[in-house]
Parts: sequence; C-alpha cells; structure tokens
Amino acid sequence: MPMQPAVYDHHALGLALSHRALERNLNRFVELADADQPPLEDLGPFVALYVEFLSVHHAGEDEHLFAALRRHGATRTTDVAHLDRWNAEHRDIVRIGDELGRIGTAMADRPTRSQLDELGARSRDLLAILTPHARDEEHVMSPPRLAEMIPAPALAATQAAIQQATRSRALALASFLATSLEPSEQRALMGGAPWLFRKVLLPLMGGRKMKRFRGLVHTPEISL
Repeated sequence: MPMQPAVYDHHALGLALSHRALERNLNRFVELADADQPPLEDLGPFVALYVEFLSVHHAGEDEHLFAALRRHGATRTTDVAHLDRWNAEHRDIVRIGDELGRIGTAMADRPTRSQLDELGARSRDLLAILTPHARDEEHVMSPPRLAEMIPAPALAATQAAIQQATRSRALALASFLATSLEPSEQRALMGGAPWLFRKVLLPLMGGRKMKRFRGLVHTPEISL
C-alpha cells in the first residue's frame, strides 16, 4: 500500500532530525559556555525554548507513540523491554531538562560566568544520556521495524494526535526545529507541508519569531 512506506519513512525521518536538533543545540550550549565572549543576548529564552521542544518531543512519545505501540504491537518481550527502558530514560532526560530550564529562567538579563558553567555542565550531562538513547530509538524504530509494530493508519492517527496536543505552540516549535536543521534537512522533512505553512507561516511568521535568536541557532534561514 502506498500509505505504508510514506508514513513509516516520514516518522523515522522526523525522529532522526528531531534528535539531531536536540543534540546540535546542546553542543551549541557547550560551545557558548566555553567561549570567552559568547553572544549572551536572549540566551535564557533560547534555552527555555529548547527545553520546551525537548519536553514536547518526549511527551509525544510517552503519552502517544509508546502507548500506541503497546496497544498495536505484537507485545513481544523485546518490544516491551525497549519501551519500558525508553520511558525510564525519558525520566532522566526530563530531570536534566528541567535543570536546564531553571538555568535558562535565571538568565534574565546577562548570564553570569557561573550560570554559563552550569549550562555547559548540564548540557554535557544531557548529551551523555540523550545521544545513546536517540541512536537506540532510531535503530529499533526503523521503517521496516515500525511496520511490524504498528499498522500504518494507527501510526498516522498517533502522529495526528501529537500534532493536535501541541497545536497552540506548533509554529514556535516548528520554527525552532527548522532553524536547528541544515537547509537540505529542512526540505526533506518539511518540503511536503502545505504551501501556506511552508512558504508563508514558517519562513515569515516563524522566521520573525526566531529572529532574536539568529546568533544562537544552527541555521538562521528557513529555506523551503
């Protein structure tokens, strides 16, 4: 069926690129923390936006995707073990993410050296957990494996439920994701989105929202 490879491939691509966005920004935080004269303006709000994206990403998995996999999967022991372990790892990731959020909130005006040092330390801590966790999810939830774990319509419905749950912040989070990707990655992930979103909402309205973070993001321009 045409629907099956499309929904599985797109999910796997979105998963991998969301992980790249999370990792790239953590590496950016480490780089800023280690720099002699880092760009500090709006760093606190940018850290807060990162933490929001992190939280939404893992909530979508815990509350929707993993629940759907448990309902529709063959409930093989190895599948359940993966899901249980990922849920546990998410709790550790969220805990460190909350610490990053606290640091970001404390950076009200000009971050102090101690705050930057703490930002770098917690970012390294999170990278140490997040990187192997992400690679494991990507390996297990490959398109062929997902096709064995959940029917295509059920996966599409799960993706829709995640989008609905984050609807009020969809543009801000999509803008954060887009500016965390290479231009070719932006096109691969979002090139099939509706014209209005791809050509107007994301590059214009989203780009305006992200303008304050130009010195902090991976890719300032949204090229769709």
